[in-house]
Amino acid sequence: MSIERTHDCLVVGAGPAGSAAAMEMARAGIDVIVVDRGEFPRFRIGESFLPRTKRAFRRLGVLDKCLALPHARKLGVEISLGDWRHGPQYFYFRDVYGDGDKETFNMARAHLDLMMMETAREAGAEVRTSCAIESIDRLDDGDVRVRTNQGPIRARWMIDASGQATTLGRELGQRRFHSFLRNVAYFEHFEGVIRPSGRGQNCFGLTILDEGWFWMIPLDDTRTSVGFVARESLHRALDVAPEDRLQWAIARTPVLRERMANARGPKKNRVISDFTYRCDPFAGPGFFLIGDAAAFLDPVWSTGLTLGLLGAEQAAGSIIRMSQGSRASIERERHRTWMKRITDRAFRLVEGFYDPNFRDLLFSPNRTKSLERAFVTLLAGEIDDIPLDVGLRCRALQGLCALQRVRPITGRIRPFRIRLADAAEPIGIEKALPA
Repeated sequence: MSIERTHDCLVVGAGPAGSAAAMEMARAGIDVIVVDRGEFPRFRIGESFLPRTKRAFRRLGVLDKCLALPHARKLGVEISLGDWRHGPQYFYFRDVYGDGDKETFNMARAHLDLMMMETAREAGAEVRTSCAIESIDRLDDGDVRVRTNQGPIRARWMIDASGQATTLGRELGQRRFHSFLRNVAYFEHFEGVIRPSGRGQNCFGLTILDEGWFWMIPLDDTRTSVGFVARESLHRALDVAPEDRLQWAIARTPVLRERMANARGPKKNRVISDFTYRCDPFAGPGFFLIGDAAAFLDPVWSTGLTLGLLGAEQAAGSIIRMSQGSRASIERERHRTWMKRITDRAFRLVEGFYDPNFRDLLFSPNRTKSLERAFVTLLAGEIDDIPLDVGLRCRALQGLCALQRVRPITGRIRPFRIRLADAAEPIGIEKALPA
């Protein structure tokens, strides 16, 4: 009877975070096996990248491969209310403090995920797809044992990069949901969407409603990802089939109705619960958590992929150092501390979006440029190593939000609200795209 060899590291999940961690370790001579329950290519959302993401790709040596895939240039963010009141507000990555990248790109995740998985394999990692974890039999420093539908696997360490499946978060009972960020997203890809032009050219489109928000993400020269993130209260109250809710919301929102007037795409939308959660502690005996397996945030500021790639770098580094003699307890604490700091910052950024007082400042005609630049720096994903002066400006912005709450320093912004009883005219999404 053959004995299953003991790998140095088992990575669960071959998405960008898991593949990035596998690349790092394989290139350092670590024996890595990656398992993923799915097949590639596959559909995923999370198509909007940040300048910090671009820098992470460059460090991994895959930026040229990314740019060889179909993509769309991204210079900043256009933010508007659902009925165009106060006009669109623009925030450009060129205003980021420091010497980081001043622009980035978007792309369909099917292209990116396949390229990252193949690059991990080229780096020397063993990759098994359609390989699902059936049980975790042992989880300890130097001794991890799991059973899969393709047989048992043994490893010294495990990195959970399983995304929202949160393999270890569920197994260990660590997943804790956010108190109010319990939203649902309805989305699809379309041709013929009218994109921001003029000052908004090459910008990610973000449209705010009282009941949630829309994204409009150019993916390449013709295709655009459109999604509606609904608050839990609307999701529960709406008497419309979940697969029809994207068109329902578009038809009742002037900005989207205008930009989708000639759009072509599926009549039905995809649905995903994007309930915000965290699974800390982010490391324990035998394991490290990264990406969405560690924490999932509301996708409004597109932080997910950045956090996944940065976490992959941290976890892979810990395993490389342990293979060179570093103590497991030291590396676990290093990962926990780093993940908590970075996740806390990202949570504060997302929570700020849902604060009406922040919205007031966002649309104020008298925004302070230095504070705006600090916000844009965070918006660019520069949250892992924040310079002191940027951190102080961000705290000042938080202080202004608190002051706006009790003693307004700028005008109150009345949110756009969907009129649930509207019998809006059908919009022009009639011709389904080919599969």
